[in-house]
Amino acid sequence: MLTRRQFLERTAQGVCAGAAMMATDLWAAGQLAWPKPIGLEMYTVRDQYAKDPAGTLKKIGKIGYREVEISTDIPAGTLKGYLRDANLTAPSTYPDAPKDVDAWKQTLDKVHPYGFRYIVVGDNPVMDADAWKRRADLFNECGKLAQSAGLQFCYHAHFHEFAPLGDTTGYDIMLKNCDPGLLKIEMDCFWATYAGQDPVKYFEKFPGRFPLLHIKDFKPGFPTSTSNFPYDSSNNPFAPAGKGRIDWARIFAHAPQAGVKHIYVEQDICDGDPFDAAQTSFTYLKNLRLA
Repeated sequence: MLTRRQFLERTAQGVCAGAAMMATDLWAAGQLAWPKPIGLEMYTVRDQYAKDPAGTLKKIGKIGYREVEISTDIPAGTLKGYLRDANLTAPSTYPDAPKDVDAWKQTLDKVHPYGFRYIVVGDNPVMDADAWKRRADLFNECGKLAQSAGLQFCYHAHFHEFAPLGDTTGYDIMLKNCDPGLLKIEMDCFWATYAGQDPVKYFEKFPGRFPLLHIKDFKPGFPTSTSNFPYDSSNNPFAPAGKGRIDWARIFAHAPQAGVKHIYVEQDICDGDPFDAAQTSFTYLKNLRLA
């Protein structure tokens, strides 16, 4: 039985704890959604980068981006110099998906001199459940090899991966059958939404598996699909962050649960100048606060 003093002490503790929790909630509700560096997937400015890599990286740096996801088309020493001059770093690269272990070893040898921390692949395949299980076995082996090379192996889905396979999907088969330490995910919030999925539900289902995010918005009025993508530049569903239907404050509110370490703005198709689209997304994300 509690004494009067014990009761008062515990009541006071509860009040203090509740006040602290309310203060934390109020602070969290008003804090920046992403206070860390904002990155750009260079596919957004691929045409400009192909013509003038150094100048393109400098323009990206001047916008305010501090990280890029980038290919290995330029020799490592040259690219490191370009990045340094633009005040940028490159945490990750995006090569072709591995077809087998030997091909993957060659890919790892190629990217090693660049000093990346993450190696991401994604190919939007159409496969049955058994094929996805075989792929999961391959990806576990590829993850071990990447880990030995000092890299974290990640997968980037598009929309076929979310197509129903009985009571599951290829995406879920891959996540459940791959070792969480050997395969992590770069969640593209557009493609998951396009496939009719909620990224947050995956963050909740597989916490800590999503160190990387791709950030591009989905215009209202376009239907979702896991079977086709019948759009081009004249009928473009892609939009800069904040100009579409994705609830970014909700996404970022769950970023700690997801394990997000880096984000990359990406826009596959831009209605106008890709640098303007990159600026619009950057400004939005820089100022976004949690609801």
